[in-house]
Amino acid sequence: MGFFNFLKRVESLIAVDIGFSAVKLLELDDSQEKPRLLNLAMKELPADAFSGNMINKPDKIAEVIGDLLAANEIVNKRVATAVPSPNVFTKRVKMPAAGGTELRTTVQYEAANFIPHNIEAVKLDYHIVGEAQKNQLDVLVAAAKNEVVDSYLECIGMAGLEIAVVDVDYFALQNMFELCYPEFLEKTVALINIGARYSAINICRQGQALFTGDISLGGKALNDALMQGLGISFAESEKLKISLGRKTPAAENLSLDAACEILDKHVEYAASEFNRQLSFFWNACGAEGGIDQIMLCGGGSLLPGLPAELSGKSGIECLVLDPLRGFDCRVGFDRLFLAEVAPFMGVAVGLALRHPGDKVMPEIE
Repeated sequence: MGFFNFLKRVESLIAVDIGFSAVKLLELDDSQEKPRLLNLAMKELPADAFSGNMINKPDKIAEVIGDLLAANEIVNKRVATAVPSPNVFTKRVKMPAAGGTELRTTVQYEAANFIPHNIEAVKLDYHIVGEAQKNQLDVLVAAAKNEVVDSYLECIGMAGLEIAVVDVDYFALQNMFELCYPEFLEKTVALINIGARYSAINICRQGQALFTGDISLGGKALNDALMQGLGISFAESEKLKISLGRKTPAAENLSLDAACEILDKHVEYAASEFNRQLSFFWNACGAEGGIDQIMLCGGGSLLPGLPAELSGKSGIECLVLDPLRGFDCRVGFDRLFLAEVAPFMGVAVGLALRHPGDKVMPEIE
């Protein structure tokens, strides 16, 4: 899947995934059957970089991106990036079969009836999923507010880069999944990317997104629980969360038993919430059958016990994705470093696989 394709020539792009807590940068050589990893880096963002779901300090994000580019000696200036799903509205609609210009006009007209914003205030694009029935198309429409997309254009431009493709995080995640896990393509899979503030969900089957959405539950929720339960700072909670994930001793003067109790309660809550939302999303999509597999990605997927707890509550096997599965990572990369950062790279890998014009999708201004 891909949206908001601005340019139309084949080339390799640098993936710049701007999350709420960190920037992830990734570069691939995918000219061969087995993609080769060229560059991979991640750096935390200042706490005030975002205000809600909007970029608040584009200059600070640009500085972080610049640091990553310099540290990795990256000279390519053309990038693919993603808009976070809480800022994107999507809807699958059925429309009369028509050619490019006529269909574009129809989508523009119909979208004005269901997009929850003034149609002039959004960037709108669409993808033809398939034929719903004779003389009728199944169309997926996506819209993001101009100010949101422009804020990403601004901060990446301030870093001296040029955006070639803008995607949506849950569609980029699907790109990665389809490349790395081809044996699951025939199954109905719920992809969950657990970020810092929210989790993006894409329920897909045979290359089609059956339902996409997000929930306001991410890794920061555990930080908040640790801060409140133990009376510690955010920095201390982050160190403690990492130590719990790696099963290493807790920081000095912090109770490991108390922290583990908080962790267990949070994991149970998170699993219950994901299970509830998946049931709701599946019912809303109206597809036949059921979800065969749950696959987790993102920093929150590293919570000890979460896959097993979610599997137990849902009755569906739950695995943690490896976004670098099957890649050639032999040259210049430390195995321990790759193992540590790989879970965070799902969206970045999906973006690095994009090329301008790689999806046959008409644009709508």
